[in-house]
Amino acid sequence: MPLTNVLPPVLLGLLLSAGAFTQDTPSNNGRWTPPEITLDSALSRPVLALRHIPQPAARTEDLRYAVRYGFLQAGEANLRTEPGPEYGGRPTWRVVGTGRSTGAFDWVFKVRDHYESHVDFEGGFPHFFHRSIREGGYRLERTVQFDPERRTARTEDRDRIRHQALPAFCQDLVSAFHYARQLPLDQLPDGALIEMPIFLDGKVHTVRARKMGSEAVDVAAGTFDCWSFKPVVMSGRIWASEDDLTVYVSRDARRIPVLVKSDLVVGSIRLELTEVGETPTAGSKQ
Repeated sequence: MPLTNVLPPVLLGLLLSAGAFTQDTPSNNGRWTPPEITLDSALSRPVLALRHIPQPAARTEDLRYAVRYGFLQAGEANLRTEPGPEYGGRPTWRVVGTGRSTGAFDWVFKVRDHYESHVDFEGGFPHFFHRSIREGGYRLERTVQFDPERRTARTEDRDRIRHQALPAFCQDLVSAFHYARQLPLDQLPDGALIEMPIFLDGKVHTVRARKMGSEAVDVAAGTFDCWSFKPVVMSGRIWASEDDLTVYVSRDARRIPVLVKSDLVVGSIRLELTEVGETPTAGSKQ
C-alpha cells in the first residue's frame, strides 16, 4: 500500500473494496479502469526493460496473526513466503495470504479467503495472482496473469477473459506487501509519503501511506521496535477520522508486519502478530 505489505490480505481486500485508500478527486476518486485491449494488441505492445531492486537475504517465512474485533478474536490470518515457479527463466517468490473466521464469528459469517502471488525475485513485480474468496454466501475465483514487460494483465474468472493495459510495474494485493518490504524505509524521513498502483478487480487503485515515526510495540509474538505508518484513508463510511488506521512494521531488515490498529465508526479491529517462522533459503539468488 502505500504499505500494502503490512496488512494481511483479508483486511486489505476489505479496505480497497470499500475505497478506503482512494482520495476524493473530481476526476476518478483515486481509482480508474484501465482500457481493455485485444490479445493481439497486448502481444504487440513495446517491451519495457525490467527493473532490479536490492534484495535482502532470502528467507522462507511464515507469519501468523490474530484478528480481533473489540475484545473478541474474530479470525486468524497467515502470510507465507517461499520459493515459487520461474517465468521466462526469472525466479519468483510464492507469497500466500490466507484469512479465516473463528469461534462465534465463524457461525455468523464464515470466511475462507486465499490470495496467492508469484513475485519476481529481482524486480518485486507480479507475474501471477490468484484470489479465492468464500465470505458468507459470496464466492469469487479470479486469476490474473501479468506481462510486466508489455505492461498488461490477463484476467480470467468464471464469466470472461479480458486483457488490459496497466501502468508500469503495477502490483496486486499480495505482491504489494512483498515489494513495499523491500523499500528503503530506513532512509525515509518522518512525514514521507509512500504510494504505489495496485490492480484489483479490473481497476487500478493508487494507495498511499505516510511514515509517522518509531516506537516499541508489544504483541503476542514479542516486543518489536517498529516504524509506524498511517495509510491515507477516507473518513465517513468506515473511519470517523483519517487518523484511525495505523500500521506497525519491524524496524529491521525483515520489515515484518507486526500490528494493525483501526478504530472504526462502529467498533475497532486489531491484527496482531502471534508467531514468526523463518529459515534461510538455500541456493537463492542474491
